Amino acid sequence: MEAILADTQTVFLPTGPQRTAMTGPPERPKSLAGLRIGLLDNGKEFSDVVLGALEETLRRDHGASRIKFWRKGFPAKGAPFIAEMVAESDAAISGVGHCGSSSPWSVIDAVNLERAGVPTVVLISRSFCPLGQIVARGQGHDGLAIVMLPHPIGEADEARIARKGADAAAECVRLLTSPGEAVLREFAAKTFSLPEHAVLRS
Repeated sequence: MEAILADTQTVFLPTGPQRTAMTGPPERPKSLAGLRIGLLDNGKEFSDVVLGALEETLRRDHGASRIKFWRKGFPAKGAPFIAEMVAESDAAISGVGHCGSSSPWSVIDAVNLERAGVPTVVLISRSFCPLGQIVARGQGHDGLAIVMLPHPIGEADEARIARKGADAAAECVRLLTSPGEAVLREFAAKTFSLPEHAVLRS
């Protein structure tokens, strides 16, 4: 494992050949209509609610009729079915990262999908977007598309949790259907600020 220091945080990233730089973003479609969309549920609590609402909105409002769920049994590890998902997906959404273990692995899954040629975005809650970006760059993907969700994801009212997935649909579609180089440039230049509670006070 390699330690990368970012401000006051130490983030441990996997080392090895997967950390080679991306040669370029995968080609993105102009529309999701008729395409095979993979939703990768990392198994973290509430992720199924967010992704279920996202699926419903993609079908209803964006013409995505061929959606398949892929579910990991445990959030703090990589998806064991990336090759199968690549073979059956034209685009993918990975998530939902909303803790210190699920966020890095959701990002790593997304990077692996993009590296295999599948346009992918990753859903991460606001407090963990800086960590997600550090992990993506540590994996050699400086411009991974991250869709920021409100934090915390968990709510007493399940309808409010679902709303977070529904509200993310339009941004997911924008990033999956924009030119790959434009998405790469946007996120390579983007900096997610640390949430207020994580900033040291003098």
